[in-house]
Amino acid sequence: MTFASIMVSVDLAGDAGGRIAIAARLADAVGARTIGVAAQAPDHVTAQVGPMGASALLPALSRRAVSDGLAQAQELFRAAVGTRSRVSWRSALEPGLAFLASHARAADLVVVGRGCPDGATGCPLPLDAASVVLVAGRPVLVVPPGIDYLEGRRVMVAWKDTREARRAVLDALPILRLADRVDVVAITHEDRVSGAADVATYLSAQGIPATSAEHPCEGGSDAEVLLDLASEGATDLIVMGAYGHGRLREDVLGGVTREVLRHCPVCSFLSH
Repeated sequence: MTFASIMVSVDLAGDAGGRIAIAARLADAVGARTIGVAAQAPDHVTAQVGPMGASALLPALSRRAVSDGLAQAQELFRAAVGTRSRVSWRSALEPGLAFLASHARAADLVVVGRGCPDGATGCPLPLDAASVVLVAGRPVLVVPPGIDYLEGRRVMVAWKDTREARRAVLDALPILRLADRVDVVAITHEDRVSGAADVATYLSAQGIPATSAEHPCEGGSDAEVLLDLASEGATDLIVMGAYGHGRLREDVLGGVTREVLRHCPVCSFLSH
């Protein structure tokens, strides 16, 4: 299993350059091509403003502004990938999330930022990472603000014996093979067997240096324990299954996926 194509979402929120560089370097490492994508739907304003006919100009002006933004996003992408030849660009005047979800069919991995669409200016706007994870049908690498390099030498697999976590381990194999060490970490409750040792054995059989450890949750949330362990172990990538309980429940009650997406200081690789 390998990655043949890596797709990166490009916006003008300020952190896309580093995200593109991470996607391109990862593509170099695994022999993949890099696909840049950006999309934004024009705002069609229908309320009449000023003299008769003025309102009819507003959709056209909005369309032009979005087109200019997409052109800037393409320039940013081309500058970040440099002289690499195995690159391509896709963009459209369409809703960004739907466009990316549709074109994710052409990629093995999707790279997005963790920017907040509500606080961004300029278009195309950043996509909501949680929404991308749920609709892309592909594993998603989420890059937090301020990160422009992913070494991927010390990786943590945040293990829980769920379908999503098993999917994440399989999806991440091309990246895990680049690591110097993979720590399979399970947060345990009530002496339940986590299966983390089996995962480490599976990875070792794949030629990946892996260890396993179980940590009881003693105060704080599972997410807090994971992030503390990642910090102590100098982890530069967390691999995990996403939204095993559904996004609505996590948004209401809290959950590991939500907290990692909000607070993780390093890149995270998520599968749903």
